[in-house]
Amino acid sequence: MFKRIVISVMLTSSLFIAAVRGQNAREIRGKVIDAATGKPLIGATVLLWPQGEGTATNHAGEFKLAGNKGSDSLLVRFMGYKTVHLAAASLSENARIALPAAHLLFRAVTITAKRGEAAPADIPAPVEAVSAGAPRLITKQNVGEAIAHMQSLFVKEYGGLSGLKTVTLRGASEGQVLVLQDGFRLNNPQGGWVDFNLIPMLGVESIELLRGGASAQYGSEAVGGIVHIRTLAPPAQFSPQAEYTLGSYGLGAARVKLGQRFGKFSGVAAYGQLRTDGNYPSGQTDPSELENNSLDKKDFYVRTDYDFSERFHVSAFHQNVQSDREVAGSLSFPSPQAVQDDDNRMTALLFNAQRGNLIDFTAQGSVQRLDQTYNNPDPFFPVASRHRVDSREVLLHNRSRAGNLDLLYGAELAHHEINSTDLAQPVRDQRSAFAQAEWRVNRVRNNTLMSLALLPALRYDDYSDAGARTTPKLSAVLKWERDLSLSVHGSAGKSFRVPAMNDLFWPSGPFVEGNPALLPEEGKQYDGGVLLQTSNDMGNWQIGFDVFRTDLKNLISWIPDENFRFSPQNIAAAKINGVEPSLTWRSANDHFNFRLGYAKTNAEDDSDDPAARGKKLLYRPEHKLDAIFSAQVFNATLGAAYQLVSERYVRQNNSLFLRGYRLVDLFGKYRFSLAEGYNVYLAGAVNNLFDKSIQVIEGYPAPGRELRVTLGVGR
Repeated sequence: MFKRIVISVMLTSSLFIAAVRGQNAREIRGKVIDAATGKPLIGATVLLWPQGEGTATNHAGEFKLAGNKGSDSLLVRFMGYKTVHLAAASLSENARIALPAAHLLFRAVTITAKRGEAAPADIPAPVEAVSAGAPRLITKQNVGEAIAHMQSLFVKEYGGLSGLKTVTLRGASEGQVLVLQDGFRLNNPQGGWVDFNLIPMLGVESIELLRGGASAQYGSEAVGGIVHIRTLAPPAQFSPQAEYTLGSYGLGAARVKLGQRFGKFSGVAAYGQLRTDGNYPSGQTDPSELENNSLDKKDFYVRTDYDFSERFHVSAFHQNVQSDREVAGSLSFPSPQAVQDDDNRMTALLFNAQRGNLIDFTAQGSVQRLDQTYNNPDPFFPVASRHRVDSREVLLHNRSRAGNLDLLYGAELAHHEINSTDLAQPVRDQRSAFAQAEWRVNRVRNNTLMSLALLPALRYDDYSDAGARTTPKLSAVLKWERDLSLSVHGSAGKSFRVPAMNDLFWPSGPFVEGNPALLPEEGKQYDGGVLLQTSNDMGNWQIGFDVFRTDLKNLISWIPDENFRFSPQNIAAAKINGVEPSLTWRSANDHFNFRLGYAKTNAEDDSDDPAARGKKLLYRPEHKLDAIFSAQVFNATLGAAYQLVSERYVRQNNSLFLRGYRLVDLFGKYRFSLAEGYNVYLAGAVNNLFDKSIQVIEGYPAPGRELRVTLGVGR
């Protein structure tokens, strides 16, 4: 009996081992990564060759397919990378397949749309990104200058380097555009908007622009979209850099950077100083030049990273911007003695831990202080004010992946205090929770990848002074990929903006009074688009076409009562729609680049007031066209940028408008290579080449022709 049992066990074990071996022979596993960075490639096609059947990699870059490991071969491809053909037998268990990059155009990844890295063809909204190291941006002195040529975004310019700079996006106002820095909010809760003149390029690595409502992911202000600034990361080796810029109207700017890595620790520190007289021609006979328009600015940035291991990472940065500027005022109401001092500080800490597919946890917190003093000793209307805004923010979120599902969920807490000569020290607390998912189905047949992704998102926000709000959004992306990639995306959702604290708490006086009963501004958004990516002998092409519609209500306007005392009320509404075609081309060797972005935006008043209904919203150009071309020859890069902006209405009844304008800029850079990776570079720019006299905002002339030259040395 015992002998029979032993024989049965041995026979069963042999059959089990044979079955396992047979199963292993019929199953091929692996992971597809970027050969340069080691990061997983999501959505790469893995085919059995020559059968043409296969699968696509998941969110971790992993794949599993049925095949004969002993005889089959694999073909692995991904847009922007060289195709790899290899024998399945050469793969070890869970092998990594590294794809070398082929084209820079299709390799660009952004993080804003999904709070994680994603390629353009997998994103349910149009995203544009620029690198701070691009030759075109070397002479730029603030983020407002750097983003001026981004599609559908309009920079409202109030006076050159020393003037205020705000933005509108897809017809949304400056307070309806969310500005982030490494995920932290920069919108000032007192006024709701951001002065991009006070964000230097010193500590910037890249800038992303997400077009379309995103309140379901990011909360208040994300009505028109998001401007996301990514801070400068520490280098992989010792990297000193110094540069000096000279320019028209008394511009002088110096920047110094120093970065180093010591094992698991790395850091970078930078300091910048800028001075300009700002006395450019006004376009008028009296005064012929702007007066009281100088700027002195000092910037400091430091960031440190520590990698405990591949899965545990800590990062911290501190930034300080000190700006002393004269305020010229408008041509109609000049302020020849007004000055404004700003001292903005931000300290942030980020921790990330990963374990398996279920834990990708991030905890980050920041402390900000915005301190502004304004003094205008005008004999008739003297003004002396000071505003200090203290903000604290904590953001927690985790990403879990299981099969075809990617789930992100988290919470956000914020506290704001205002100490102002104009307000009675108001306080705002924010408590938010959010979740967003991505469910993706991939199918590979006949050498073709087809995928469908559904992306629902939901967010709950509770403000101590503006009540609670729940914001949903549903997006979808359908992608077809073979020799080219074609993706179709669409989304529908809601967005909102809480009232600025100035609107809520402005003290009662003989002429103005705040309104603590204000409701948040609300919007409904619908947008969709198509993105085509392809390569041929003529180069690499990316063609996009997007359409959008936004319906806004409860818009806040300051109106007078029967005693002619102004206060904010939720009385306005708007309808905004538009189209955004774009074309990007890179030559096969990436030496020649061209981008064309056009936006047609129809932004109309939809309020009940018959005198305003159907009128165009103020300072929303109907047409905006941006074109940028650059060519790299040996160590030199030369290029030109063209911008067309149509007329902007400056009166609510549309009785007055500013003329449209066309501007041409030139830029270039030449690099001299030295020993041990060091180089000297010379960059230059001519802004407003044809010396056009324009006013972007009524009464605030923009600079004429402007020359800038930068000389730098670094590694």
